Amino acid sequence: MALQILRTGDWVWLPSKAGGEYAVDIGAKVKFTDSGQIQVVDDDGQEHWLDKKVALKAMHISSVEGMEDMIELGELHEKGILRNLFTRYLENNIYTYTGSILVAINPYQVLDIYNMQQIQQYKDKKIGDLPPHIFAIADNAYYSMQRYGHDQCVVISGESGAGKTESTKLVLQFLAAVSGQHSWIEQQILEANPILEAFGNAKTIRNDNSSRFGKYIDIHFTPSGVIEGARIEQYLLEKSRIVNQAHNERNYHIFYCMLKGLTQDQMNQLHLKDATGYYYLTQVFS
Repeated sequence: MALQILRTGDWVWLPSKAGGEYAVDIGAKVKFTDSGQIQVVDDDGQEHWLDKKVALKAMHISSVEGMEDMIELGELHEKGILRNLFTRYLENNIYTYTGSILVAINPYQVLDIYNMQQIQQYKDKKIGDLPPHIFAIADNAYYSMQRYGHDQCVVISGESGAGKTESTKLVLQFLAAVSGQHSWIEQQILEANPILEAFGNAKTIRNDNSSRFGKYIDIHFTPSGVIEGARIEQYLLEKSRIVNQAHNERNYHIFYCMLKGLTQDQMNQLHLKDATGYYYLTQVFS
């Protein structure tokens, strides 16, 4: 077996102590070496003293520095992908490419990267010309439609709380801005989201505003590229939530909003009670 020589400043992959199906090695930097032991500090800031006999795999330079497009990683495996996303996230770079696929990580904060200046910056640019951004994906779809005269589709998927709803809004915002002429149709498309969310979003244990529905939005453009209309082809709702919710979860927002917004006279006229009077709306407390 070849002798492993590690020096101060080298980056290595540190085997996970967690074990199990989801255990993944993490990155670590060599801080000190002597005749018998090595001190490393992992990506979480934790120090570890290891015997020099422990075999540690050296990290590829591309994984150390991080890449905007993960296709360019020298070691394309799970730990390399996760570390690349992690290190970029720490620098508020929430977007990363994998070829023409955009990986987005929810920052759980407001970032000033979605203004009109950003829209103009990404307009009519190829993917890769500028740092990864959801506007680049929207722009690529829009100009491919114009250039080739074919329908385009943007698929947005992810776990609960990943940011699918916000990503959809940003794509619509970009399309409304670059389509040329602002009209009431574009505004209607953007303003329809809160209504759809009221009927299809609910509080879950992972997300206070979780989308419990899937939708397919078909946006229509004139030959010159101006939005002329839109329609929702599919609206797949988690129907079971209406009658049954898990512990610490709620029914759809619309029920609570309606009962909270009605005046007492309206409540009396419609023979309605406060939300606490309905079992289907209070299972969270049971």
